Amino acid sequence: MKINRQDFLNLKSLIEIGSLTEGKFKNKKIVEQLKLNGAVTRSQKGSRKYIDLAKEENIFLFLKNHNYNIDSIEKIDSYIEDIFDKKSSRDTIQQYHNNSKEITSKSMHGLYISSLQKLDIILDGNTINIVPNDGLGYFFFHTQKVEISEDTVIVGVENYQVVWFAKRYAKFFDKPNILFVVITPYMLEWISDLENEYIHFGDYDLAGVNIYLNKILPRIASKKHSMFIPDNIEQLIKKYGNSELYKKQKQYENLNCDDVNVNNLVNIIRKFKKGFEQEGLSWIDSIITCISTSEN
Repeated sequence: MKINRQDFLNLKSLIEIGSLTEGKFKNKKIVEQLKLNGAVTRSQKGSRKYIDLAKEENIFLFLKNHNYNIDSIEKIDSYIEDIFDKKSSRDTIQQYHNNSKEITSKSMHGLYISSLQKLDIILDGNTINIVPNDGLGYFFFHTQKVEISEDTVIVGVENYQVVWFAKRYAKFFDKPNILFVVITPYMLEWISDLENEYIHFGDYDLAGVNIYLNKILPRIASKKHSMFIPDNIEQLIKKYGNSELYKKQKQYENLNCDDVNVNNLVNIIRKFKKGFEQEGLSWIDSIITCISTSEN
């Protein structure tokens, strides 16, 4: 079965959100097979038919049964980027299919980074200089050895645009030697060998907390890690949060951890039944002004 770009995005959303309207899928056979293998169940709200996530692992089993070598949501992202959004070489295409010859080269498998200051990075034993600039990011292949200084702080982000326009978020990170890195499967491998401080910079909703607790923390080697949470997050969620984000993410439970700030964030999200997307922080100054004006 061939799966198009939109239906891969639908599978990703189904995993992240937990529920989608059935009509979103272009290929109706996908829904039928997911129902048969227990990955989803059907429900109905008024006149709209929904499919609800039942077993995430069965979605990847469905993909495996159709010869897709995709076993994580990160690999869905990589597949969409490599196959649909770029002119891919034959070996790149084959790496995602179980019935192809084993190919070890991965054309876009590596690190996507940017910095907030001029920063030295050692690439294959040679020092190069990373220069911050709007619209500019850097990519290093997985075959290259990337080394950073011990005092470099890694900021993990979920959105490529945060890397390209990192300077918009400089006000939130006043430490020297900040390195923004997009969270990918290879990035998770890379940080598993580093002792550098790690800061997670993602969405302020249940899915964002889940990524930090269940994807980042199990892989990270550093004992110094945190999730960046603005001091006024309760005000932001209360006034500008999206209730639809919360409604679509009710399946995320057991998000408690030893971090008081993260637990507080989860409580705030559940209190107001809203989530706040990280992109909103790029215009946080205007939000603060609006909040101050409304309170005065």
